[in-house]
Amino acid sequence: MMSFAYITEEGARIQKKGDKFVVGRNLETIMEIPAEILEGLVLIESVQVSSQAMVAFLQQGIPVTWISSMGKFFGRLESTQHVNVAKHRQQMLMQDTSFAIELSKKIIAAKVHNQIILLRRYNRRQQSDKIRIIITNILAIRKNIITAENKEQLMGYEGIIARLYFEALGQIVPQEFTFSKRSKRPPLDAVNSMLSFGYTLVMYELYTAIENNGLHPYFGFMHALKNHHPALASDLLEEWRSVIVDSMVLGLIQHSEIKIEHFQKSETNGGVYLTREGRNIFLRAYEKKMRTVNKYEESKKSYRYTLNKHVNIFSQALITRDTAVYFPIFIR
Repeated sequence: MMSFAYITEEGARIQKKGDKFVVGRNLETIMEIPAEILEGLVLIESVQVSSQAMVAFLQQGIPVTWISSMGKFFGRLESTQHVNVAKHRQQMLMQDTSFAIELSKKIIAAKVHNQIILLRRYNRRQQSDKIRIIITNILAIRKNIITAENKEQLMGYEGIIARLYFEALGQIVPQEFTFSKRSKRPPLDAVNSMLSFGYTLVMYELYTAIENNGLHPYFGFMHALKNHHPALASDLLEEWRSVIVDSMVLGLIQHSEIKIEHFQKSETNGGVYLTREGRNIFLRAYEKKMRTVNKYEESKKSYRYTLNKHVNIFSQALITRDTAVYFPIFIR
């Protein structure tokens, strides 16, 4: 079985010893990971990596991602062996074309469908009239997606729906977790903290899949191009937000696996972030989710496999300039 590893121990060091990667701190060995099963590494803040380990990661094409304890992306160690300049050129030529707007519509339609299904699923038990009204309003606005004339209109409708959706999510969670809207930099409550952290993790899994397919993560088709923002990863993330992260966050709260004491307020920026224990609970749940066999594709594969498969299908759609090739994920 292939393995993703999340190293959260402050002061840990990763070394290559024989056919294993050894994670240690001081004179203590925390874990050993056989090199042949390591698929990717996510390092939280002050984790050191030896030069021998770095070379091995590059040789074996194992991506290493550094993020802060607040979920901020620092950077990546990655091989350039998959770079495909022909695909990069195609991505640049694709900007502001009918291909870009049609694919954007497909992905936003899938995203909104998945949001509605998630709200309905949780409201079966809750029976909230307010959530029912919000769903009705979302359905009314959704009709405009297919007729949007440009990306600005499309993202305007998506933004209105997103505000309604998060308002409904705030009605689903227990009182101590209640929130009213999405807040990002910084996240101002526990739910937003988990959403931001989860979206970051999925985005950089997509980033890896994008590079493995020879694509450029910073040239997307929907979100505006800007420095320091991997637009393509952000584009392809949209259909997965509620499928992977939102549903997982609601599950953690509903089953009392994560509690309000697993969060702390930053004195630096006033944001709310997971404690070390909270992060470990969240990361275990995330990895379990990514390994779960999903029921929405014909071939019963994990979410991680399906995520990678969808990036490959996008690559095919890009090369053929045929949006019909790409099928976003629709949950039931």
